Amino acid sequence: MSVSKTKSFVKEVLAILAGDNNEATAQKILRQADSAFKTQIASLTGDTISLEDAVEDARESLRLARLNHGEVIVNRNNYISSLLTAQNRLVDAEEALEIHVAKLDFLKEQASLLEE
Repeated sequence: MSVSKTKSFVKEVLAILAGDNNEATAQKILRQADSAFKTQIASLTGDTISLEDAVEDARESLRLARLNHGEVIVNRNNYISSLLTAQNRLVDAEEALEIHVAKLDFLKEQASLLEE
């Protein structure tokens, strides 16, 4: 076997082991990351509506609890307990929405970094 054939063979093997695979792997990772971001962002964007509705429902529940659902207050402790429970539900719903929006914003920011 000639020296030039051996050198050519070695160069081809090294190209396969080093350069071409790294580029292909990087492209594959980019496509997978882009797909993951797009899928997750679309899903979370849809979930935002449900969480916003939950906040509005909790606000309405608090309003009704404050008004004792239009009923005479016969037990002040139950009235206050109902009011506090409604307030806690509102706080929980608002916090869930806030966390959700922060997560969505973070993913959008990270996805934009793929395009740089």
